[in-house]
Amino acid sequence: MIAGVVNDSLEPVVQIGLMRAGETTRIPAVVDTGFSGDLCLSRDQIEAMDLEFSYVDRYELADGTIVTKDVFAGQAEFDGQFLDIDVILTDSADTLIGGSMMRHHRLTVDYTLRTVHIERPVR
Repeated sequence: MIAGVVNDSLEPVVQIGLMRAGETTRIPAVVDTGFSGDLCLSRDQIEAMDLEFSYVDRYELADGTIVTKDVFAGQAEFDGQFLDIDVILTDSADTLIGGSMMRHHRLTVDYTLRTVHIERPVR
């Protein structure tokens, strides 16, 4: 299970691990239920992680605007598992975790307690 917090901006935030040269770097990521990809990182973070460019893809933003973004190959530690992920370059300073990384998990956000839980349901 991953535990996080609802921050002062009312964003659900969890820590994820990004792999670089065999080491895991923990960073905060905003859970974005409107984003269906894996992960969005800022240019500075992508450069610091020295991620490998994969391809260019088109994405639709919440306002309907279509944008073209660079996609990089990355690895993340998420809920105790190491995943090969697509990392989308963003102009935002926020790291965003999307639905693709959480597709096998249950997300619970409690705004009154300011808690976030992401867990794999027992089947």
